[in-house]
Amino acid sequence: MSNLYEILEVSEKASKEVIEKAYRVLAKKYHPDLQDEAQKQEAERKMKQINEAYDILSNEEKRKQYDMELEEKRKQYDAELEQKRMAKQEKENTNVQEYDNAVYEQSQREYQQKRQEIQNEINKAYNDAYYNYLRRLRI
Repeated sequence: MSNLYEILEVSEKASKEVIEKAYRVLAKKYHPDLQDEAQKQEAERKMKQINEAYDILSNEEKRKQYDMELEEKRKQYDAELEQKRMAKQEKENTNVQEYDNAVYEQSQREYQQKRQEIQNEINKAYNDAYYNYLRRLRI
């Protein structure tokens, strides 16, 4: 669960000055004009994240709002984890064989789906190679 503080590589209790300093350091590090062509696109994406994080965290009102939203997300995440834990405990209390069968069937479906995807890739590669071979024969 990445958040704006992690993007700027600062603590959630960081002062405005620390956030500003972190922004400057990261802006120098990831500025697209300072990257070679191979890394320019990734640097642009990273700079966009850094700018967004700085825009929110450098503004007191936006930061307070973000902190409240972040805390709410954490509470929701914790509640979901608790629900999953309780559901798991319930499943363990129910018939274990039924649960194992369901997991097994799901894994079999996923296995068959993955196998079909691989087969499709192989067929496509074969067809492409065959098509290229025929094309070369006609030239």
